[in-house]
Amino acid sequence: MCSNLSKRWAVRLAALGMWACALLAVACDGSQGGDFNNAGGKPYELVVSVPQEAWVGEVGDTLRAVLLEPIPMFNQVEPLFDISRITPDALKDVILRHRNLLIVNISPDVKEATATAQYDVYARPQIIVTLSAPDNRSMVHYLSENRAELQQLFEITERNRAVANDLKYGEKGISKEIADQFGIRMNIPRGFTIRGRSEDFLWIGNDVRIATQGLVIYSYPFTGEQDFTLEELIRHRNEFVKRIPGPSDGSYMATEDYITPTVVYPKINGRQWAEMHGFWFVQNDFMGGPFVTYATFDPVQRRVLCVDCFVYSPKEPKRNLLRQLQHTVWSVEFTDEAK
Repeated sequence: MCSNLSKRWAVRLAALGMWACALLAVACDGSQGGDFNNAGGKPYELVVSVPQEAWVGEVGDTLRAVLLEPIPMFNQVEPLFDISRITPDALKDVILRHRNLLIVNISPDVKEATATAQYDVYARPQIIVTLSAPDNRSMVHYLSENRAELQQLFEITERNRAVANDLKYGEKGISKEIADQFGIRMNIPRGFTIRGRSEDFLWIGNDVRIATQGLVIYSYPFTGEQDFTLEELIRHRNEFVKRIPGPSDGSYMATEDYITPTVVYPKINGRQWAEMHGFWFVQNDFMGGPFVTYATFDPVQRRVLCVDCFVYSPKEPKRNLLRQLQHTVWSVEFTDEAK
């Protein structure tokens, strides 16, 4: 039997991040057998099983508000997840092998609202989250109280999958180049190539149909806590991404200041980072898109190390392209610290 999550435990699960997912994976991995090599669906795609009468009412409205919440700092509206809704009687066969399942169970037999997370039950990689409540009102309240934790649970699961995939199938040669130049271990997704480099700067990219992904690693001497203020992060970013040329003579990348970037300070694998979201554009040309910059302090070399993720995709969705880049930060390890 996999972990039963009360309201507060659901909060703790999401907060624990990779630790929590790893613990649940141990508890649930292969517990019910099945074909473990055929999980269907795309990243950030959810199949939601919910009765028709609940879907057309307040429960459905709340589910859509939680799962289809727009991603902030995107120049086009894109939801956190793509959802496909089915009725409970359709939850069988190939549907049960989807990578992300959310089952909504509303029954008077249920005493209180709870959540259960199971991993790799019918396929791998897979997560099945079951929300149970005695009535619609209780379900709406539970979803409203735990919306962030539910979002984070699916996000953490997708991120862990990406990190594991990059470790196994990623570009080993580029990872070695990064280790030699910056003294960090970092897994790079398959298909990326080096586009430009200098002593303190490395730009790698990947062309996907009519879109482009860019990952820039750079470092500079640490001068104090002010290095992690929004103003200094923007200033240093502009200094380095200016080295990325645009399509026309004299054009180069810059940070858009019409919409001010935002910055938060999360911990990633126990290390404090600054995470800046904003928009980039090409000076003297007509290109742009979203970016996320991660910056952290390296006490061994007394430097600030940055990983900048950006996407250019004027016609296709950007969410998965940018998240794939963001996930690489979760693989960063400083080799000097290990020594």
